[in-house]
Amino acid sequence: MSDCTRQPRRPAGYTLVELAITVLIMSILAAVAAPRYQEATARFRVEAAAKRIAADLNLARENANSKGGVASGEWVSFYASSDYYKLHNDPDIDHPADEYRIYLEQTAYPVDLVSAQFTNTSGYTSTTTVKYDMYGIANSGFTTDAPLAIGQIVVQSGAEQQTVVISPVTGEASVP
Repeated sequence: MSDCTRQPRRPAGYTLVELAITVLIMSILAAVAAPRYQEATARFRVEAAAKRIAADLNLARENANSKGGVASGEWVSFYASSDYYKLHNDPDIDHPADEYRIYLEQTAYPVDLVSAQFTNTSGYTSTTTVKYDMYGIANSGFTTDAPLAIGQIVVQSGAEQQTVVISPVTGEASVP
């Protein structure tokens, strides 16, 4: 072939129309993905916080069971207005001179503590405190006269909520 019949080369690069279409497609994908990402993040936060609360309640239960004796019961108090809870007879892991407190807004998975409700078989309800006796059985408030009938803690992030449930039979906390 001779040099005269060759087509002139088009300069390398993208046209303005190609760039505009690409930006439009990326914007649509971002608009669809962003809400789903936020939902997934909120779901992760409430699940992680609920599992942490269940683990701490089970720690208090095991500590009460291992210490024995009615006077050495363990109790956990929840403060929904301040989004924190504390284990009264357990030291903080990092600061042994302090009580074990968890501020849910300051964790890696910030959530709101919506509510806590502990009702015993006698009908007494506490919105702050659950106590474990030497057998690991949960009671509402500071009473030990009747075992727990209903115990639940609710956490929330965005529109996602998760509930921690305390078994009235065993006292074990779980996330259903």
